[in-house]
Amino acid sequence: MYVIGTAGHVDHGKSTLVEALSGIDPDRWAEEKARGLTIDLGFAWCTLPGGREVSIVDVPGHERFIKNMLAGVGGIDLALLVVAADEGVMPQTREHLAILDLLQTTHGVVALTKCDLAEAEWLDLVEADVEELLAPTSLAGAAIVRCSATTGAGLDALRAALDGALAALPPVRDIGRPRLPIDRAFTISGFGTVVTGTLIDGPLRVGERVSIAPGGMQARIRGLQSHKQRVEQAEPGTRTAVNLSGVAPDALARGMVLTTGDWLAGSTAMDVRLRTVAAASGRLRHNTTLTLHTGAAEVAARLRLLESEPDVAGAPADEIPPGAERWAQLRLEEPVGAARGDYFVLRNSVTTVGGGRIVDTRPRRHRRDQPATLAALARLLEGSPDDTLLTVLQRIEPAPLSQLRERAELDDAATSAAVRRQIEAGGIVALETAPGPPGPATTLCTAAGFEALSGRALAAVREFVVAHPLRPGVPREELRSRLGLPARAFAGLEARLTGEAGPLASHEGSLDLAGREVALGPEQEREAEALVARLRAAGTRPESAPVDAELAQYLESRGRIVRLAEGVYLEGETHAAMVASVRAAIGERGRITLAEVRDLFGSSRKIAQAFLEDLDRRQVTRRVGDARVLRRG
Repeated sequence: MYVIGTAGHVDHGKSTLVEALSGIDPDRWAEEKARGLTIDLGFAWCTLPGGREVSIVDVPGHERFIKNMLAGVGGIDLALLVVAADEGVMPQTREHLAILDLLQTTHGVVALTKCDLAEAEWLDLVEADVEELLAPTSLAGAAIVRCSATTGAGLDALRAALDGALAALPPVRDIGRPRLPIDRAFTISGFGTVVTGTLIDGPLRVGERVSIAPGGMQARIRGLQSHKQRVEQAEPGTRTAVNLSGVAPDALARGMVLTTGDWLAGSTAMDVRLRTVAAASGRLRHNTTLTLHTGAAEVAARLRLLESEPDVAGAPADEIPPGAERWAQLRLEEPVGAARGDYFVLRNSVTTVGGGRIVDTRPRRHRRDQPATLAALARLLEGSPDDTLLTVLQRIEPAPLSQLRERAELDDAATSAAVRRQIEAGGIVALETAPGPPGPATTLCTAAGFEALSGRALAAVREFVVAHPLRPGVPREELRSRLGLPARAFAGLEARLTGEAGPLASHEGSLDLAGREVALGPEQEREAEALVARLRAAGTRPESAPVDAELAQYLESRGRIVRLAEGVYLEGETHAAMVASVRAAIGERGRITLAEVRDLFGSSRKIAQAFLEDLDRRQVTRRVGDARVLRRG
């Protein structure tokens, strides 16, 4: 199903025409009926001659209600531009058309209404004026149909023109990620909270859990309606009413977005391709505060230009002239639920001044006139799915596939296919070594990002062994923590870096520089031999004494000493003999107590307890009550 949106100057007969086409009066407020003009959005629906059912969004034409018009025009598939034949093109005709052009609405029909009030020659002049007005816009060449909602003349031709224009549209996009920009939130007695909007990008189902952005409120769908008919599933491209449980209507507002999952975070900044209105009276300046309209949202935004052109004197320009395009970043006063690829409009306090397309909803701050930044933005705007994925991944790597899908905002099938192609081509590296296609948790890097990550790992190992020359490399968990990688991704990185001809070597629990030999200097050798001799002489009754921690770890890694507790060590052969004695004693008795170990070695209770706890850690023994038994296997 498609959505038709009206546009045009105040009092040019938009609502009257919608009622003539559909039999439904879209003016729902008493004030609107009393004043004879549309103040807020109105809705209707009808079936066209070809059997196609369509929704109609009727927008206000008065300049004071342009923001209401913008709340409804974002989700339309086809524009019905209404021009009264007795007046011709008027100021809001031009502004509404400029907005449709900024939103790249490429399909439309012009209804030349009130033809019963104008002479034939005047109609020819108005029609020629409209054709000239459309020529430089996205609606160039749109059909113009003369009609009258009062007499009914030309309405069949208008219906046929709408039918034909809709037939040329591509299928409604369904990427399995539904969004409903909320344009109304209210309560119905006996039902509770209801929100309405134009559903895009995927279906909604009764019983489904949903979230509302920005803010992340959670709710459940109790019921769905489209054109006042209950449905179990609402399809993208339809005007939809959603009955929600779990959220109060006063917690919701126009501009919020209902969706499934938690992928749609509130954006407080966005990178955009901005085009200024050609007929604008002045230039847009860097750091100007404007009003942003996207979806049904309206929020104040500060404009930051990311590229500039030299002025006459050769200095960087801080302005965009009318009709120009520039890369820019918008910094928002409040978060909005926008997605990459959405269109937007900018207005000042008087009129529409520009608009364009969003290319990133979670950008970093950029310096101005940076070629690499501008090239990346261009790839996000016009690139293939592969280009988009690589560009997004460069900004967030290393990242799981699930996060890449959210940030790239492509459908799952396109994302999966592009990732597979890039892995095969070497543009993307999947860190996990598990066979098969990457899963949602698979950590991905670009090829350049993998080289950078490998470099960070290598630098961390070098830094560690310089600071600790007697240790057999950096502990594996410490390095994983420094790199911020999940366990499976770190294992994949380790496998690549310690493979054949890799720069690192794996020791038990540590990673070291490949080929590095840990060697003691002459003085350290003397200290080591003295320590080992002292511990050998102490036998099973060691005393706590100051020991150089680095030297102790070195000797422990080679099995020459064993650490029982802080500052308490046994000589390696002594420890091995004690383990053998305990094994034999348990083999004879079936168990051994702490007191029996103390008596067996003639040591203190403290040493005996530390020794038994060491055996438990080594899984030689296990505790049963107050005794130890041998572990099986």
